[in-house]
Amino acid sequence: MAMLPDTDLIESAQNGDDASLADVARLIRPHVERQLARYPVSDEDRRDLLQSTLMQVVRKISSFRGDASFSTWLFRVTANEALMMMRSHRRHRARLMAGLDMEELGTIADAGAANDGALHAVTSERDARVREALEELPESYKSVVIAHYHHDLGLQEIADRLNITESAVRS
Repeated sequence: MAMLPDTDLIESAQNGDDASLADVARLIRPHVERQLARYPVSDEDRRDLLQSTLMQVVRKISSFRGDASFSTWLFRVTANEALMMMRSHRRHRARLMAGLDMEELGTIADAGAANDGALHAVTSERDARVREALEELPESYKSVVIAHYHHDLGLQEIADRLNITESAVRS
C-alpha cells in the first residue's frame, strides 16, 4: 500500500521546496486514484479529476494546518473536486434541457428505453404522472420543484432567482 507523506515532507512543501512538493504529489497520487474510483464518472473525467485534485493540493497545501490528519484533508480536497465536477455536469445537462417545456421533457427517452417497449411504456406513464402532479401544484410551488429537480439548483440559488427566502424555498 502506498504511503502518505510524513509531516516533515509536508512542512517542507508548505515552505516552498519544489522537490518536496513533487514528492508529495507522487506519494498522494495512488490515494487520490483509489478515492476517485468510487465516483460515477467516466475514465476521461477521472483522469481530469486526478489532475485537478493534484493541482489543488499543490495550490492549497499551505492551507493544511494539521488540525486533522493529512489523509482527512486530502480526502476532502479530492471529494470537493469530484463533487464540483459532477455538479457542473448536472448543470450542463439542465442547461441543455432548459429550453424544453414540460411536454417536450417527456419525449426525451433513455437510449435503452427506446429499444425496450415495456420499459418505454413504464417510463412514459411515470413521466405523465409527474407532469400531471406538477400541473396540480400552485405556480410558486411548481417553480421551486422544477428549479430543484430539473435544473439541479440548490436552495439558496432558487431563493435568489425567485426573490424569496431560503426557508420559503425549503417549505
